[in-house]
Amino acid sequence: MKLGILFVATSATLAGTLGTFGTVLFDAGFSGFQVASIRMLITCVVLLAVYPVVFHGCFAIMRDNWKLLLPHSIAVVFGFSMLFFIATEYLGVTLAVALLYTAPIWVMILASFFLGEISGLVKWALVFCSVAGVAFVLNTQGQEIKLSLLGLCFGFGSAIGYAIFAVLGKIALRTISAKNLLFSALTFAIPLLLLFPSTWQGLEQLSQSRDLNVWGSFVAVSLLGTLLMNVLYMNGLTRINASTATVITTIEPLVATFLAVFIVQEILAPSQYFGVLLIIVSATLIGILDGRIKKESKN
Repeated sequence: MKLGILFVATSATLAGTLGTFGTVLFDAGFSGFQVASIRMLITCVVLLAVYPVVFHGCFAIMRDNWKLLLPHSIAVVFGFSMLFFIATEYLGVTLAVALLYTAPIWVMILASFFLGEISGLVKWALVFCSVAGVAFVLNTQGQEIKLSLLGLCFGFGSAIGYAIFAVLGKIALRTISAKNLLFSALTFAIPLLLLFPSTWQGLEQLSQSRDLNVWGSFVAVSLLGTLLMNVLYMNGLTRINASTATVITTIEPLVATFLAVFIVQEILAPSQYFGVLLIIVSATLIGILDGRIKKESKN
């Protein structure tokens, strides 16, 4: 139990550092698209390197289930990861994370349509609270803070991408193990990244860089903030229930906000911080309710 809590907490902490390391790379001249692309490419190379030992046979599973697994991978690579880093580039770490945490709203909506899941009044009330939090985040009247409309679109897009990834993942886990699903999600859509000139430009820029901060940040967002984060979370879930894990993962936005304020020195209005808190609390409670419903259905 304690080990599971430690795994999930460490995973959430690593996830919370992504925006800060991304900001270091933005300052070095990389775009949000390039940061996300190189992050996923490095992750993919590492996974392919350990494929014979850890993921042997997964390519056959991907081939047999490509109609489900390819869209699932596209959702995480382009919908979730890509749009999150682009949103961070436009909005900053705190707001990008806050908008990403609206994902439970979109998961509820998509799950009701595609999985037939029914949400009660309490969950919809929490959705309303989350929407109210977004309203506080977007309220800049009388403040010297300007929000990018394009950045907001990317921020909400990352949340929707995560929701699609989560719903497709629920369907895939009915027949595919979590380990194989992780490999598929982080490799299947990667070749599509090579079709974009911006990816090659980013790789060329990285190859010419002698800045250890740049190389260290890319190692951090790929090996620590992607691979190790997912491995720890998966192992943590085998030791604790989903509702407990949901509470612990609220460390992620708290770490992200702390680093954004004290390291990146982002400044938001008090009402916006209240909105971020409202979104996080609402998302957490929705996750707790989901965990209880699943537990009751098993009993």
